[in-house]
Amino acid sequence: MFSFLKKPQRNKVIFASEARTLLVARDKTLLEAMLTEGLAMPHDCKVGSCGTCKFKLLDGKIRELSPSALALERDELLAGYRLACQAIPRSDLTIALDAPLTVQQTVDDYRATIVSVPRLCPDIINLTVELDRPLSFVPGQYADIGAPGVDGLRSYSFAFAPIAGSTRNLQFHVRHVPGGAFTDWLFADDRVGASLTLRAPYGAFHLKQSAAPILCIAGGSGLAPIISILQEALALGATRPVTLLYGARTRTNLYCLDEIGRLKATWRGPFDFIPVLSDEAADSPWQGARGPVTQQIAELPIEMRYEAYLCGPPAMVDLAEAELLEAGLAPDAISADRFVDRSDVR
Repeated sequence: MFSFLKKPQRNKVIFASEARTLLVARDKTLLEAMLTEGLAMPHDCKVGSCGTCKFKLLDGKIRELSPSALALERDELLAGYRLACQAIPRSDLTIALDAPLTVQQTVDDYRATIVSVPRLCPDIINLTVELDRPLSFVPGQYADIGAPGVDGLRSYSFAFAPIAGSTRNLQFHVRHVPGGAFTDWLFADDRVGASLTLRAPYGAFHLKQSAAPILCIAGGSGLAPIISILQEALALGATRPVTLLYGARTRTNLYCLDEIGRLKATWRGPFDFIPVLSDEAADSPWQGARGPVTQQIAELPIEMRYEAYLCGPPAMVDLAEAELLEAGLAPDAISADRFVDRSDVR
């Protein structure tokens, strides 16, 4: 009764200059809807801090989960730009994108069972799961993971490159964020055998096919997609020189050293690994680099015209990107993946 008074459950989004429309559920953001439909939309964080997923609102109304002003410049806001990851349509929309709309891999839902959770270092575990059916993904991409009784989904990058085109066995490097609902749940007990929900694949962070030397800068669990990308490059027979800068707090926070050693030993060209510790005790026997990992950029021969891959905490990635641009690296030579904790934004 009175069904004619009910508001529509989905709103239509029209892409200006594109022969395509999209239906968005009333509880979903524009970015969520685009990714679910397999539409490629640049994004780094999904929580409104990086500003990558901006679009121009030409007509219609939205509700913002957090103000776009936190990540966009004033002139962008005045021009009508908003963030797709924070925009929930409240009417039919007409929008414009800065780049042509393209189709990526289809995102799907999977059931996952936790197989093992070995600790890699004091605050990071290797979450290994088995899916109900095979998944295909590109090294560098990520999945959204949910746990029973925990609200929402969390994004984690795939931590290895699949040997075949698809696999049921996945690994993720999960850092414990005190107060974070998902990681508190995961670290609180032995979760082997527990069920998870998984939605994938997402993301445009990937290995580019070129002859340029590779520069990887990672911090914390941002090492996961970097390892995955390098494994793929090795499998493809890459001979490009590699420089891997990895920032950790102390020696105990360094991890995946065996896998990095294997990559270095089997790489078909120069491979330099430079671990950098920011909080190592002054009287420790550590003989390696100290300080913020971004300080090492000044020591690099930027004239080599690297192809850079940056992954880790937003502040680290932002600073590394700014310094590489200042040193003369072209913007399209830099790929970035910012690992943002929800607690850092809300």
